[in-house]
Amino acid sequence: MPSQAKTASPLRLNDMDLRIGQTVQVITQGPQPRKYYTQLIGYVEREFIMLRTPQEKGWAVPLSEGALLDVRVFSGVFLYEFQIRVQTLLLHPRNFMLLSCPSSVQQTRFRSHERVKCALPVQVTRSQEDQGACAGFEFHDLSGSGAALVGPQSLGEAGQQVQLQMDFNLAATGTRERLDMMADIQSVQPLLNAQGQTTGYHHGIRFADIEPRILLLVNELQRPRSH
Repeated sequence: MPSQAKTASPLRLNDMDLRIGQTVQVITQGPQPRKYYTQLIGYVEREFIMLRTPQEKGWAVPLSEGALLDVRVFSGVFLYEFQIRVQTLLLHPRNFMLLSCPSSVQQTRFRSHERVKCALPVQVTRSQEDQGACAGFEFHDLSGSGAALVGPQSLGEAGQQVQLQMDFNLAATGTRERLDMMADIQSVQPLLNAQGQTTGYHHGIRFADIEPRILLLVNELQRPRSH
């Protein structure tokens, strides 16, 4: 099943819940497209978008006026994709660029129930009173709403809450993320070897809130399977 639900309904910039300073991905067109990350400075509906000129190795990326760019913006649980054209480059003193407004926008909603196999280290704290981190835990599958958490010890019983911390890279934003979130234990099962000995514990957990960065991570982990 696809991990995303796409819509083609007309959208305006005001519908995207854009925030000043948020990361924007721009992709050049041509025989060898290049991908860059930059920040939103502002926009005026139906007139222009202003972005910081992307940089590479400390230098402004050499874009030309009139160039057409593919743009991807992640906002909440949505991915927005559109094309815009460079109108004006303001390289001195601040490295800004003015771009046209998109004539159409494709909206993709990430589904929270799609699940992907993984092996992601997670730091676990069993309760607010117990501040000692439990080592050796990993997510063995992950979705936007929950995960299978495996480790050397039981974290408690169904209904109890745990605090999770994990670090991961997001290609969508070009950043290293650190995420802290709460989750509820749904189930606990011992893992047994061929001799019937307990080798660890499998926990089914549900996240307290839908975290957009987890949805993006699930989407990126699924990509290698689809190619």
